[in-house]
Amino acid sequence: MTNCNATATIFTALLIAAPIGIGARANQVPAEDATAATQYKLLKVTKDPKAIIAGEYKLDPHHTSVVAKLAHMDLSHYTLRFDSVSGRFEFDPTQTSASGLEISIDPKSVDTGDQAFDKKIANRYFEADKYPSITFTSSTAKITNDNMHVDGILDFHGVKKPIVLNVTYRGFAQTRLGFSGEATFKRSDFGVGEWVPLEADEVTILIETEFVKS
Repeated sequence: MTNCNATATIFTALLIAAPIGIGARANQVPAEDATAATQYKLLKVTKDPKAIIAGEYKLDPHHTSVVAKLAHMDLSHYTLRFDSVSGRFEFDPTQTSASGLEISIDPKSVDTGDQAFDKKIANRYFEADKYPSITFTSSTAKITNDNMHVDGILDFHGVKKPIVLNVTYRGFAQTRLGFSGEATFKRSDFGVGEWVPLEADEVTILIETEFVKS
């Protein structure tokens, strides 16, 4: 009988202790999350363009995506991504303006998730062997608050035309800047007008990118 009472006492203690232990573990912050929170505070992210360090910045390909989307039969907007992108610019915080901004895309790096279709787009529509790069070069780029208005020239498929990039300035942290950009143009203006209007003429380019000081 004594053994039964002892067993019951131990079992009851375990039932009481278990939720306490589980709760304690639930409240514990994983070490990597705590480190991330500390590092984020140390970054001191700011949206003040005058806080940006002057000099040359290069595009960080690991934190960049360039996506194009266009309507298909007006039923959906399908997307394609470019996996090889590079770029640079010079920034002057006294003028809150960038100069020499250039973005270069390898048309052969187009990615729709279908390799056969990727090759068809690169070879038939982009004629990538003949026109091995798609480039955008700015003429003016100035940050006002959290917006950046960028005028420039798009060189695509052997045709050069002016376009406007509407850019949101995400901020600056230590040696890194972040931007989100969008531009819209007609592909037929650049000699890539096949299947219009079954596949829309208007193309929207979406850019998410970071630049790092050289």
